[in-house]
Amino acid sequence: MKKVLSIWLFVFIPAALLGQTNDKTISLLEWLTKRDHIDYVKAKSNAAVFYDKNALIKQTLITDSDKTIPNISIKDLLSQAEIRIYNTAPIMLMQTDWRKKFARLKVKFVTDKASVKFINSHTVYTFSEPVFLNKESTRVIIGESFICGPGCGRDDLLLCELKNGSWQMLARAVIAND
Repeated sequence: MKKVLSIWLFVFIPAALLGQTNDKTISLLEWLTKRDHIDYVKAKSNAAVFYDKNALIKQTLITDSDKTIPNISIKDLLSQAEIRIYNTAPIMLMQTDWRKKFARLKVKFVTDKASVKFINSHTVYTFSEPVFLNKESTRVIIGESFICGPGCGRDDLLLCELKNGSWQMLARAVIAND
């Protein structure tokens, strides 16, 4: 019985933390779009950044003040429990239509049918589903990527924390850079 219960808890807890589309998610997305002056967001979420097997150990880390941190990775900033949650998240990530969930975001949503001309003349961002790392939803990993034309763009993994009612970026790992 104990073994079944512990397996159930291991599966249930990450699923519960991942599936939180609540006020914390909207406040996180509002903060990110305001912080990075984002005008255009792809309507569908993108979980691709989570599938990079080395995402947690990438060495290109940037702080909230845009300073590079040498010889450290996001993994160094996470507890073992948070790493387990992150590692179980990719199999649960789904494509989310942000227009349906977060219509109140002050951005223009770009659909998959947007013309190549539009995408080549505007920077278009996309976010993964956020993976909250604790019950309080105050620590989160979220993927952010952008396309700014042919051969121009970047995929990042962000570690953010909510402190005193305000979001802060603890670290940004550059996963892919075109």
